Amino acid sequence: MAIGKEQAYYKAARRAVTALNSDASLKQVLHTIVRNIARAMEAGVSLVLLDSSRKKLAHSSSWGLPQFYLRKGVLDADKSLSEVLTGQPAVIGDVGRDSRVQYPEMAAKAGIVSMLGIPIMSSGLAAGSIRVYTREPREFTNQDISFVTTMANLAAVALGSSLLREEKEEAEPGRSQTPVEGAALRKARSVTFAHPSEEEFARILDFYDVEWIYEPRSFPLRWEADRITEMFTPDFYLPGLDLYIELTTLKQSSVTKKNRKLRHLRQLYPEVKIMLLHKNEYDRLLARYGCGPLAHTRARGIRRVLYSPAEIEERVRALAGRISKDYAGRRPILVGVQRGFICFMADLIRYITIPLDVDFITMSYYSASDHSMFKFTKDMELNIAGRHVIVVEGIVDTGMTLNSILNHLRPRRAASLAVCTLLDKRVRRIADVPLEYVGFEVEDEFVVGYGLDYEEEYRNLPFVGVLELEKPESEDRAGSHKK
Repeated sequence: MAIGKEQAYYKAARRAVTALNSDASLKQVLHTIVRNIARAMEAGVSLVLLDSSRKKLAHSSSWGLPQFYLRKGVLDADKSLSEVLTGQPAVIGDVGRDSRVQYPEMAAKAGIVSMLGIPIMSSGLAAGSIRVYTREPREFTNQDISFVTTMANLAAVALGSSLLREEKEEAEPGRSQTPVEGAALRKARSVTFAHPSEEEFARILDFYDVEWIYEPRSFPLRWEADRITEMFTPDFYLPGLDLYIELTTLKQSSVTKKNRKLRHLRQLYPEVKIMLLHKNEYDRLLARYGCGPLAHTRARGIRRVLYSPAEIEERVRALAGRISKDYAGRRPILVGVQRGFICFMADLIRYITIPLDVDFITMSYYSASDHSMFKFTKDMELNIAGRHVIVVEGIVDTGMTLNSILNHLRPRRAASLAVCTLLDKRVRRIADVPLEYVGFEVEDEFVVGYGLDYEEEYRNLPFVGVLELEKPESEDRAGSHKK
């Protein structure tokens, strides 16, 4: 190796150590490491991290790589190179001839010929990888591998220091635990959002510990000869749910073109799960957390009764009958969630004819001004190990709260976990959690009564009704920042 190259490697490592010992954020340190590897080796470099399932790899930082290559798709740990599975360096001399390259066509389009992958090891396990890409055939020497391994070790130290602080915070009573890999992926992100709505949605996902990757894949939709003439890049991919999400803050009447693209995408890629959150759906999602244009509207009253007291009683009796039959001889534990379950659960347990136990869970609420994570403000008191548990909800809409609750309960070794909800707003589902007992399926409307509230009102209504909301003053200006 030339002295100049040795000096370049030394300077790169020294700059990385300086960044590591500074007050820089985790993502700044990782970006410094990636940038200095790229400059020292005169190559493209990316740093990828495993998600909490240890099945997907997401780009955290990169240097010298085209955007279309970064958006080629989410990497599968078992299909992309091998370093995160083996814990050993992966050297690929010719990407066109090696089956470990998951997207060889995209690599060829980017002009990539050779690759080097070095795992980022933390506590004996790979947390991710640093990958080097060259546009000329290259035989990576032992010193090349040693240099990148040193930089990967520095990245591991940066991750470890950050995660120690993360774990200390999560050790507080009532706080849900985040897998190490998920915490690393969240803290190491380097994202510039194209629209404020995307940033707000990302904060909501973070609150519920739903892992996300921003714009990881661009789907070709149309071609002229070998040239791609139209593409579609969804805003988010949720690896834990295997779901792409596209947001639009355009008015409902202005999304025809986007809907056409989505229909075309589903035809070309039927295996891809994707959903579009329209403006009204997104505004209602934000309103649930007290932010967005609908959060400041006032209720005029009940527009119509959706389910009468008699209809509710009949349905609750039917659900209680099913539960009594399904759990005969098993003494289930019914767990009420938040406050919306109050009326429903009170009637449900009166009609269940088998012995049972009751407990409750309450959680913190997402706030646009508070970036704290989801936590349980009142946890269960009963030991559920070996017991049959039924989580009772008043309504399930996005499913993110329920998903977090089930993830919180699963490690407690219950004999079974089931969900019973009075209302299922499936049209707004993001986390597709299983619902074993459902009273009614409702459309995407504001519903109140029978324990459900709007701004802490209407809980005591004996029926479920659709709320009449005043039109927000900003409605006519909603399209001023289009996406």
